[in-house]
Amino acid sequence: MTTILAVESSTKACSVSLLYKGKSHTEFKIAPQQHANLMLIMVDSVLKKVGIKGKDIDILSFCEGPGAFTGIRIATGVIQGLAYGWDKPVLGVSSLDALAWQAYKENNSLKIIACLDARMNELYLQECEIIEGKLNSTIPKIISEENANKLIKKAGVQSGIGDIAEEFPELIKLFSSWNSAYPNAQFVADIASQRIKQAKNLREKIPLPLYLRNNIAIKKEIVK
Repeated sequence: MTTILAVESSTKACSVSLLYKGKSHTEFKIAPQQHANLMLIMVDSVLKKVGIKGKDIDILSFCEGPGAFTGIRIATGVIQGLAYGWDKPVLGVSSLDALAWQAYKENNSLKIIACLDARMNELYLQECEIIEGKLNSTIPKIISEENANKLIKKAGVQSGIGDIAEEFPELIKLFSSWNSAYPNAQFVADIASQRIKQAKNLREKIPLPLYLRNNIAIKKEIVK
């Protein structure tokens, strides 16, 4: 079985998961602005739980976004460093894919819309479907509440998941089933296990974050 280490920090939550011999070993914390301090500690913790070292890992995976600008940069930087140090291939996974897979695993949802708060009265959204036990999804988009309302109604999807309940309560009402959740590295690793052939070493491809709002994100970072 393929051993996969995954990291995730695209929202307030920070998590690391090790998929080892078909079992997930996960550290997950809601820790705003603590991701940089916690992530490597979590990596060390999950490796120690099963008694392996970096050289024993087959693939590294990270949540590439969309999500908080600083958070997805942290996950990307950590995975680049580990990949360089351990000489391992890397695979990026959408934060919305991770949410959709969680909805499937926890609620057996087959058609899902995954959403994350993008601030500025917008949200990140992705339509997903489970076909023969594997995740298929559209390209993630950034969208207004009005357009999200139209899309959800048109899609006729019953299951939704994400962190938008407080910011967009009217959208939540459009789903017969809603799961409030943050992306989790456990499900990033699960998806990576379906896409093993897509993993690339650093000589082939440098892992990069997925920004859907490049210019605004950069301006915000400069202001800080």
